[in-house]
Amino acid sequence: MSVVVDERLTGKWPFKRLFLDAMVVEESDGLQRVFHAAEKHPANPIIVRDKPWEGWGPYVYGTVMWDEGKLKMWYQVINPDPKIHACALYAESTDGIHWTKPNLGIVSCLGSTENNVFAEWECAIPSVMKLANPDSADNQWAVYSYGREYGPHVAFSRDGLRFRWFEKPEYVKLFETSDVVNFFYDPYHGRYVCTYKCCNRRHRAVGIALSNDGIKWYKPIEGAVFGADDLDPDPTQIYGMPVFCYQGCYIGLPWIYHARWIKYGTYTSPKVMYEAQEGSPCTVDVQLAWSWDLIGWTRTPKREPFISLGKQNVDWDWGMIYTARAPVVVDDKLYFYYGGFDRLHDADFDKVRGAIGLATLRLDGFCSMRASSKEGWMISRREVFNTPCVTINARTASDGYVVAELLDRYNNVIPGFSRAECVPFVGDSLNHMLRWRTERFPTDMLDKDKKVKFYLRKADLYSYLPVDINTQIDFPRFGSA
Repeated sequence: MSVVVDERLTGKWPFKRLFLDAMVVEESDGLQRVFHAAEKHPANPIIVRDKPWEGWGPYVYGTVMWDEGKLKMWYQVINPDPKIHACALYAESTDGIHWTKPNLGIVSCLGSTENNVFAEWECAIPSVMKLANPDSADNQWAVYSYGREYGPHVAFSRDGLRFRWFEKPEYVKLFETSDVVNFFYDPYHGRYVCTYKCCNRRHRAVGIALSNDGIKWYKPIEGAVFGADDLDPDPTQIYGMPVFCYQGCYIGLPWIYHARWIKYGTYTSPKVMYEAQEGSPCTVDVQLAWSWDLIGWTRTPKREPFISLGKQNVDWDWGMIYTARAPVVVDDKLYFYYGGFDRLHDADFDKVRGAIGLATLRLDGFCSMRASSKEGWMISRREVFNTPCVTINARTASDGYVVAELLDRYNNVIPGFSRAECVPFVGDSLNHMLRWRTERFPTDMLDKDKKVKFYLRKADLYSYLPVDINTQIDFPRFGSA
């Protein structure tokens, strides 16, 4: 079974060339590679606790996605009162800012089913997916979640709300894991993927599980594929990491738990773990990671937050931040929904208050090649394209520019395609066509490798793509069933 994919988010081959790593840049001079954080929306928090069954408050250890012309959110609450019977809830929006919590009539809370609860304890961290080719009308939706002794499990539904829990033995305990799981569908290989909590020498870390059918799972590597390393401060663990597909690669949002782990001896009880954390910040924020194969991961050099915590003891999200499993595209931005808390991890449970916020990012805006007042340049990797037109996502100052020339494989300017013959770009565009006064390549350059040499001044270049790339990307595939 496959899953409905929003190609505005994942991209569609040929994928735009991003600058997250050095894969698309052969040479550069005078440019700075700049990573960009998501910006918190001024309306935050956009979803707050306004229902008596929402416990400590809502947070989005879950899914946000477009369906039927509106945004749908499957989110979570923690109730200190077990009699309330609320864990997984639902909300919807037409603009991504204003949300409603419809009465679903599914779960009885406080003596009534007039609430927006769709599941109780059986559904934690809901990864909801709409199936592209369901085997029946009753199985149009799937949700992967974690359910105590049932471990990671899957349930199916006709409407994305009324799921049939524990319907078959093979739907439960899909594989061994701890209590944090994030599932997604990988359209590059037509498979299901889960990032799950495991351990390495720095304690909490992330492992990978794969499935071809969503039911039978295997681990290409037993243990962690992503964890804290020696570039991280000592009190660093990876609490979890949602991953989503974007323009040909995998982007992760690691939840960074700033807590120290045991330096000597063995773990014998939670008391030892709490003692090891003493003096640590014990906050959780969100950073950025990416991979081409789900096994080898890269992070930003300075390990700066992608979504930062608020001001301590002032803002509603100063203690912990966790994200939805993937952003959504709204107009010309990526919307990242996140749950924020005003307390530290493992502290003052009875006083915790959670809410859901929004952080936004320019499309393709994770990283840019930037030039200041002095011109800089870069040469792209060699690729076959036969139309002299390059799409760019860029922003310049009023007295800045992006201009380019087209080169052969030896870095010689192709006649007719020098920078003097290119129409410079000035302004702000996600999808500008950079053109030259010459409309066609010489015949002897057709089906030959070419490069783009960009010149920038007072500008950020976020992505580019020659319009008719003829070279497929070879996605490596790890593991076998």
